Amino acid sequence: MSKRLIICIALAAALCAWASSAQAGGTVKRLGLSVFAPLEVGQGARAIGMGGAFASLADDASTIWWNPAGMTQVERAEVTFSHTQWFVNSAFNAGAFAARRGVHGFGFSFIHFDPGKVEERTITQPGGTGRSLNLGTVAVAGAYALKFTDKLSFGARLMWARESLDVAEYSTMNVDFGTTFFTGFKSLRLSMAMRNFGRDTVIKTRAFQQPLTFNLAGSGEVFGKRGDPSYATVAVELNYSVNYEERYHLGAEVWLMNHLALRAGYMLNYDALGFTAGGGVKLPFGKHKVTADFAYQEGRQGLNVPMRFSMGIGL
Repeated sequence: MSKRLIICIALAAALCAWASSAQAGGTVKRLGLSVFAPLEVGQGARAIGMGGAFASLADDASTIWWNPAGMTQVERAEVTFSHTQWFVNSAFNAGAFAARRGVHGFGFSFIHFDPGKVEERTITQPGGTGRSLNLGTVAVAGAYALKFTDKLSFGARLMWARESLDVAEYSTMNVDFGTTFFTGFKSLRLSMAMRNFGRDTVIKTRAFQQPLTFNLAGSGEVFGKRGDPSYATVAVELNYSVNYEERYHLGAEVWLMNHLALRAGYMLNYDALGFTAGGGVKLPFGKHKVTADFAYQEGRQGLNVPMRFSMGIGL
C-alpha cells in the first residue's frame, strides 16, 4: 500500500512540475484556439453554483466530469442529467451514471454541445447563403476509480469525442484522471485532476492541442460535518489551462435540514464569467433520492447569462 501512495505522490509532483514549466514556457500562445473547446466547459448545476470549485468536493454522479476519483465517495448508484443554456443561443446537454461497489467506483457519461443554427456566409454572399452549417460536439466516456486506503482514492476516465466543422469531422480519444486525499486534519481534503489529456488533432495542415486543464483543489466543512442535516462547505481551486493563464475558483455550499442547498462562488481571471450562485433540493421518492439543482453564471462582455439545470436520481 505504501508503494501505491509513493507512486501517487510522485505523480502529483510530476504533474505540478509539468504545469509550472508549461506556464513558464508561455502556453498562452494559443488563446481560444484549442480544438474540442466545448469539452473545457464544466457540466452540472451543483458544481457551477459553487464557481466550479468542485474537484475535491465531488461525491455524486457529476464527479465524473470533474474528478473521477470522487466516484469512491458516491453513496449509492446515481443518474444525473444536465442542461445548460450557453452563450449566443448555444446549449449543452449532458448525462452521467456513477456507482460504487466496495472500494471500486465506475461510471459513464456523455456530453452534447449544440451551437444552434448558424447560417453559412461567404465573401460573395455576406448576407447568408440560406444553408445552415453542420456544427456540434459529442463525447462519450467510461470511468473507473479505486479507493487505495480510507484516505486516498484514484480515478480515470477514457473519453471519445467527435467535433463536426461543417464539411469535415474530427475525433479524438482523451483521458482524465484525478486523486482525492483526506488529510486527517479536521475535514480538509485535497484533490488533483487533469482533464482532456490527449494527442494534438490535425485540422487541414495545422495541429491543435486538446483543451487540457489541470486543477489543484481543497475543501472542508466550516460548520457541521458532511452528512449532517445542516452543514457548510467551502472550496478553493487553482486551474491551469493549456490556452490561458491560471485561473481561480472559489465556492461555498450550505445544506439546510438535508433537503435544501444554497450555493455561491466566484471564477477569477475569466473574461466572460465571474460571480455564480445556485441552489438545489434533495427529496426522498420511495426508496430513491431525487435532486434538482440550478445555477446562475454572470455573463460579461455583453454576453447572455448562462443558466444551468440538473436532475439526479439515486437508485
